Amino acid sequence: MDSQNTKIKRSAILIKCFMALVIFTLAIKIYETSIIDFGSVAGAVGILSMLRGFLSSPSLLSMPIREWLRSTHKISNESYFYFMVALVLIVVSGF
Repeated sequence: MDSQNTKIKRSAILIKCFMALVIFTLAIKIYETSIIDFGSVAGAVGILSMLRGFLSSPSLLSMPIREWLRSTHKISNESYFYFMVALVLIVVSGF
């Protein structure tokens, strides 16, 4: 069980660092161009909500991706909500 907790903590830290990198990259882009591109903002928020969905279901962080659909672990409703918001925002950012 300690191994799973360690994996979850490491993965959570990595995801939070990636979230900070996405925000930092968006801020630099807005600063350099002095233009707020709402498509890129929607894409960044979509990526952030997808990552937040992973953080909402910690059991996903401790198992390989191929086991997500086959496992008996349940994905929380909050994670489903974040994944759906991410899907919509990422699709919108493509237009």
